[in-house]
Parts: sequence; C-alpha cells; structure tokens
Amino acid sequence: MSRKYMSLLTALVMLTVMSIYGAVGVFAANQSGKCTADLLNVRSGAGTGYSIVGTIRNGTTVTITGSAKASDGGVWYKITAGNISGYCASNYIQVTSTAGSTASGASGSTASTAAASSSDFETYMTQQGFPESYKPYLRTMHSLHPNWKFTAQKLGINWNTAVAEECVLGRNLIYDSAPDSWKSMEKGAYNYDEGYWYGLDGWYWQAASKAIIMHYMDPRNFINDTYIFMFENQSYNPAYQTEAGVKKILSGTFMGGSYTCPDTGAVKSYSATFMEAAKLSGVSPYHLASRALNEQGTYGAPQSLGTVPGYEGYFNFFDINAYATSTMDAQAMGAKYAKTYNSDLMLPWTNQYKSILGGAIFVGSGYITKAQNTLYLQKFDMTDGGNGYYYHQYMTCVNGQATEAISLKNAYSDEIKSSAMEFLIPIYNNMPDTACPKPSDSGSSNSTLKTLKVIGANLSPAFSKSTYNYTVTLPAGTTSAEIYAVSTVDEADVSGYGKVTVKTGKNVFRVICTAVNGTSSVYTITMNVQAAAAAATVKGDTDGNGKLTVTDALLIMRYSSGRSKLSGAQLTRADYNGDKKVNVTDAVYILKKISK
Repeated sequence: MSRKYMSLLTALVMLTVMSIYGAVGVFAANQSGKCTADLLNVRSGAGTGYSIVGTIRNGTTVTITGSAKASDGGVWYKITAGNISGYCASNYIQVTSTAGSTASGASGSTASTAAASSSDFETYMTQQGFPESYKPYLRTMHSLHPNWKFTAQKLGINWNTAVAEECVLGRNLIYDSAPDSWKSMEKGAYNYDEGYWYGLDGWYWQAASKAIIMHYMDPRNFINDTYIFMFENQSYNPAYQTEAGVKKILSGTFMGGSYTCPDTGAVKSYSATFMEAAKLSGVSPYHLASRALNEQGTYGAPQSLGTVPGYEGYFNFFDINAYATSTMDAQAMGAKYAKTYNSDLMLPWTNQYKSILGGAIFVGSGYITKAQNTLYLQKFDMTDGGNGYYYHQYMTCVNGQATEAISLKNAYSDEIKSSAMEFLIPIYNNMPDTACPKPSDSGSSNSTLKTLKVIGANLSPAFSKSTYNYTVTLPAGTTSAEIYAVSTVDEADVSGYGKVTVKTGKNVFRVICTAVNGTSSVYTITMNVQAAAAAATVKGDTDGNGKLTVTDALLIMRYSSGRSKLSGAQLTRADYNGDKKVNVTDAVYILKKISK
C-alpha cells in the first residue's frame, strides 16, 4: 500500500493542534513534563504568532509553570527547560508529575476521593496483571483521566520473537528524511558499496532499523496523554463519536467540506459520509477519518482524487491493496484494486462515497472483527483473529499509528475525554525491564564491521557485514585464539576482539560494534575445539599404562586368587584371550607375549 506522506501529515498535526485542540484543565504551577515531539518550538507567548525563543527535543524534561489560551482557543503551557523559558503547545508535553496538587478549585473532598480512587487503581492494576514497569505510566494517566478504563491485553508472545518478526525486511518502513539511526543497515536495506539506502516503496520509503521498531513496538513509550489513543478500542460508539468530531479531524484538509460524485453527480459531505461508513461497518468514524487522512495527506493524493494515470475516475481512500510491485507503483496498484468487482465492498469504487463506505467495510471485516481493534494492533499484528500473526498489518510506516493517535485525540472534546473510554494495553512476555528508547537522531548509525576473522581459522559462513552468526572449528589441544575485527565507520567503537582463551568443546564470543549514535550490532562467533583422540587400547594392559608388562599379569593373578579387585575398565583390558572371562589363562598368555 502507499506510504504515508509524512511531511504533509506533520503540517496537518500542527494545524490541528493550533485550530481544534480543546481546552484542558489548568495545571498547578511547577509540575514536571516531557517533550513528545521530535523538535518543538518554544515561543515568547501562547500561539504561533509569537516569536521562537528556542527549541526542545524529544524526551526533554520541562517544568510547567502555568498555562494560557491562544487566540484560537488552543492551550499552551508556560515552561522552562534549562536556560529556555517560554510557551509551547500543550499537545506535545506529557505531564509526568502532579506535584501533589489538585486542579484549580478542587475541594478537599475531591482530593480524598481521588486518593481512594488511586488506592483502588493500584489494586486494579495488580488484578489486571500489569507489569511494574507499566504502572508509573498508568498512574499518571489515571490521575489525568480517572474515568478511563485500561485493560491489560496479554498477547502471550515473547518480546524477542515479536521484534524479530517485525524486523523482516519490508515489514516496517521509515521516510527517507528520517535520522540515519531510524534506518536499517541490514542486508537488502543498505547498499554498502555505494553508500545509500534502498527504496522499498518508491525511493522515499526505506527499511526501518531494529532500534526504532523496538521503540514504536514498546507500549510503555505511548501510555501518555499524547499517544494513548493508539490503544483505544476502535469499535463504533455513538455515545461520544459524533459528526462534529469528524469535522474537527477533517478541518483544513481536502475532506473538510463536500464533494461531487463524478459518476452520479451527487453532492455529499465528507463528515456525513464517514458517519454513515461507521454505522455500516461498526468502526469508529474518528478512526476512519484519521486513517483516510493519514493515507491521503492534507491535500489529497491521486488515489483519493481519482486522478491516477490509466485509472482516472477510480478512488481508494484507505489505500487498500496499494503496494508497489516490479511493474506498478503503489498508487496504480490501489487504483487497479478500486476497479475490480466485489458487491460486498461496493466495488468498483467509481466515486468517493463508494470508496469510503466500501473501504470501511473492508477495514471492519478485515481488522476490527479480526481482533485487531486498536491502531496499535493494526500496525503490529500480534493477535490471531483467524489470519495468523505478524503478516496482516494495515500499514508499513513504523510510526503511522502514532500519527493517527494524535489525530484521534484532537477529535475529542474535553467532555468526551472525561467520559468512560476503554484502552487495550498490550503486554508481551519477557519484555525489557525499561522502555526501549528512541535512537539518537545525530551521528552515523552504521554499526557494521567491514572485517571479522579468527586468525589462522576459517569462519563459516564466509564473513558478510549483514551476517551476525559464525562458527569456527579449532584442532584438539588449542587453548587460545585471536579475533580480529574492524568497523566499517572509523568512529564506531568495537569491543570483544583480541586474544581469547578456549577449551575443548563449545566456546561463544561476541564482538559488538557500536555506532556513533549509540546503535549497536552483535556478531557472534562459536569456536568448537575438537577433543583429543582417545589412545588405542592395548589388549591385556590391566594397569592402563599403555604397555604390556609383568605387572599386568600379576594384577590378573591377584584378582583370580581373590586377593584384589579390578575396575570394569580394567576387567575389559585384562581379558587377553577374549573369552569374556578374566583368569590365570589371561595372565599366562600375557607372560608368553612379553617373553618373546
């Protein structure tokens, strides 16, 4: 399917925040917060019309000293971060502490109720089975939204297994302007000879790195006021999902008003169409509107404007079956699908109305009813709704679900956000103790080796930058070996090489190459030292010294007379004539042998 037009979406998110973000409660002074945007402007006043006094990056800790409304009604926080002080959009600041205070005007009774509620919530989290590492994030969210329900969704999947599956080449992509650390250096993702990333869906979409995939897979990174809606249950709920909310999502975009069906001439509004699609499919209209916008961008794309060359007059708002092949780009493939026939999906999609309603049915029957009823699960297929795991993923953009989550949040009024809403929080088995960080956006991400060898031995398979597991066979008696490793990028750090001690059997060594930006690759070498060949057994050598002597005969005679005992191995060697017995006859044979 086509990738997300990220630059357009970024602009959309900023416009949405400025124009429609509803008022939030005024926060007490000196609360802590954290920046959730990649790069956030700090301005001299509340609103985009004020001058920029500085910028802060993702993860920067800020102190919230107050709040103010912009002229358009949007809420801005007054913050300090280091030597920077000013205002920034509240939508990009995650409140991390409440400084022990209540909202302005809260009574003592309310505070007591909140305390009791917090105690109950602790019990609830334990009953749900939330890991300890999830609880700090959930406590913050519960304090902000006490009516929300957080349900533990135990996936039953090992974290490392899930990560390995999501790292399959082509399963997760990132836009070409992303930091290098977000892009994969694996085989098939990067051309080492010429120094560029391969485009996997047009030149502008490239394979995502393991580090950024892990960051976006880890639910703990998104249990916050900015991204929580990627976990919202996406089923249609008319109690709070309204056409007014849909209009907020679509405001300022090509879907902000009405359209004319080119084949029938009917004039319809986009917001009403998405509401009708929600009722028909059982899918949240906010989810449908956000998804279409995420796919098509602020100004629309050829597949939503009906202008794909060769397929004019065909529409595909959800980019269903839109993926690049060796002969067709994603837009053409999506338009080709729109031209097919399937009455259940209202195909062919010869106008906007049919595309939106038919696509909604597809999304509902293909995802919502397949146990993929959150944005997170539609991005990362970790449930089996009858179609297996990992493969049935709506989008390949690794952070598409995060972008859509912001749009969903902005669609809700404060009244809606204060109601009882359910969020399904995924939990993997054997997760890391702490949330997976976002990789640094500066410095080279190349963590590969250009040379790796064991001096005097052969690696199997032959060394390749993108192959990480090797074996080496060493002869018996080897007690040491030397590993030689050189990084592809001079500034990268390499550890685990040099002289190593080995012993008979299996010896495992790991060479770690750490890139300038902190990402790393681990190359594993298993050295198998052969065992020494067993010495040949000398028939009649009762004492086991490797020679046949009078002592062997004497030991047999003492055994035969009952004056001493022999071990099982000695008895086997003592049976000189091979009759399965040890007696004086064997001793006589030995004496005859050594007397010659």
